[in-house]
Amino acid sequence: MLGLAGLPLTRSLSLHRSRLRWEGQLQPTPLSVRYTVRIEATPNGRPQVTVISPELVESARELPHVFRDGCLCLCFPWQWDHTKPIARTIIPWASEWLLYYELWKVTGQWHGGGHEVPAD
Repeated sequence: MLGLAGLPLTRSLSLHRSRLRWEGQLQPTPLSVRYTVRIEATPNGRPQVTVISPELVESARELPHVFRDGCLCLCFPWQWDHTKPIARTIIPWASEWLLYYELWKVTGQWHGGGHEVPAD
């Protein structure tokens, strides 16, 4: 989880009671808008990645590859664990997710692979 504060896109970073909270801006391509993203992580949980602005879509149920709580689904469960640095995994994966999101908005198809998050 170290190394986030040194990234030029970091807006804020805090660590409180073993909970990391990072906010920064991601821009998947030079033609993309800048997205403000929040990552919250605990030592044994999956990082929760949320796009703060701009708002992605009106209904999270319509948006592919998000969890019910609106957090981004970036990888299969076995692809990330707490020993992997967030700066080299979660942040680049979030940027890649945003690129596929932009393509999805135009084409209506998700080109990022993966699988759909199961509904209730």
